[in-house]
Amino acid sequence: MPRLSPSAPTSDRALVKGLHDGDDTALAALYDEYGERLYDYVLSMSGDEKVAADIVHDTFIDAGRRAPRMRDHLQLSSWLYGAARRRCIRRGRADTPFWDRDADFTDTPFLDRSEQDDPAPDWPPLDELHGLLRACLSRLEPVEQEIMVLAVRHGLRPARLGAALGLSSRRAALRVCRGRTELESALQKEIDRANRACAAAAEPEDVPEEPRSTAVAVLAARPPARRDEPSAPPPTDRPRGPGGDTTTQRHAADCPACARRGRVTATALLRRAPAPVLPAALRHRVMHTATDPELAGHRADIAARGGALTPAGLPSQPDVASPFTRRWLLTVGGMASALAAALAAVFAMGPGIKGDPLAWPPFHANPQPSITHESPQQGPGHDRPPSHGPGGGTGGPGHAPAGPGTGGKTPKAPASSAPPSSSTPRPPGVLVVGPTKVRLVGTKTTEVSLAAKSGPVTWTAMTSTDKLVLSETKGDMPANGTTRLTLTLRTAVIGLPGKGTLTFTDSTGTPQTIPVEWGASVL
Repeated sequence: MPRLSPSAPTSDRALVKGLHDGDDTALAALYDEYGERLYDYVLSMSGDEKVAADIVHDTFIDAGRRAPRMRDHLQLSSWLYGAARRRCIRRGRADTPFWDRDADFTDTPFLDRSEQDDPAPDWPPLDELHGLLRACLSRLEPVEQEIMVLAVRHGLRPARLGAALGLSSRRAALRVCRGRTELESALQKEIDRANRACAAAAEPEDVPEEPRSTAVAVLAARPPARRDEPSAPPPTDRPRGPGGDTTTQRHAADCPACARRGRVTATALLRRAPAPVLPAALRHRVMHTATDPELAGHRADIAARGGALTPAGLPSQPDVASPFTRRWLLTVGGMASALAAALAAVFAMGPGIKGDPLAWPPFHANPQPSITHESPQQGPGHDRPPSHGPGGGTGGPGHAPAGPGTGGKTPKAPASSAPPSSSTPRPPGVLVVGPTKVRLVGTKTTEVSLAAKSGPVTWTAMTSTDKLVLSETKGDMPANGTTRLTLTLRTAVIGLPGKGTLTFTDSTGTPQTIPVEWGASVL
């Protein structure tokens, strides 16, 4: 029957110190201490004996070079299991833990080193034990199966288990507790299913057929019960106990096979599962690779394939993110969530929803009057109103003083009945602006058209905010002339929705205000 190596246990600190000093006997003692454990674990993960032997060989060669780098030398077992696990994942692990189905379950647990065998438990036959083990493990996820194998079969404490898997001791303890509960529940379901099948198979032999009574015909002749009358629950609605219905419980209490099946526990099943036989030539192969001077390059290549080490000096696991990666992912995820929330709020406040959109900027900047505008009462042909000069005269700068005898009054021009000359300026036209309202949704540019009706027009334009930019701010148009202006919205990377105005003033000084609205924008 397979046994662990009978060598005396050596402390992990002494083994790590011997590896650091380059002592070959330390590597041999390390192999004798952990060889069968690693082979059992790797074979259950890979399911291939040749692959398992290669992984165990590379793990011990890697340990001889890099295991002394870990900070806590008491975590030697975690280092070995972690290094072997990384290579198993790289090569591909099996869906369920592998055991030899033809081998018998051991009398003692896997890690028990006592020379005297414990009495064999009164368990079901070998085929049924393999079926229970395979069925209950298949109900767990592959990672949970591995945790149960390491914690129950190989006896790794939560701290050692977490170091091997790249988890904290607290998370490892929680997963072990949850895994034990799920494993026991899965085994109990399989035992209940087997008990029900056993009871169904024994029912035709154990329960004699009852004679058909004449009351059956009477009951069958009764009319069906009305819908408002309560009916008896169907047989499937009977309360079930932990071992099934009442019939199954009575059968399990009297059946020796069901009694043996009920003595099986999940932890005992894992500990007593068949242990593989460690290849005899593997130890010689490991020592030859570790001590041959011509294989120094091969040893360096094996260590390089072992992957990176964590800051604590333990092998990093490819399926577990490092603390720095988790911190980076948490930061990036928080920033992405904040940006998504900001964009959602921006689009929710846009003009596309019901109600008034958000006004931006929060003040209304009224356009200032232009100094070039003339009053509405005066046309371009009228004279300016008289102004008092510094000398008390009626003329301003550039006006001729009043002549003597006029009494300070401006002489009137003599009336003339002659028709006006052809050099008289034409009256100004009317400025027409289109459209009457501008909305910038999904775009940052649009066009505004100007037209002169009934005469020439001189116009000026201004905006209420510097976010709105016109291609031209003033110009002249002949009668019936047109001009097209480009309106551009200037925003930052993320633009908020808002409002503004465009004010156009014609030759007569009449302003026309065009409201402008824009929604949220990105880039």
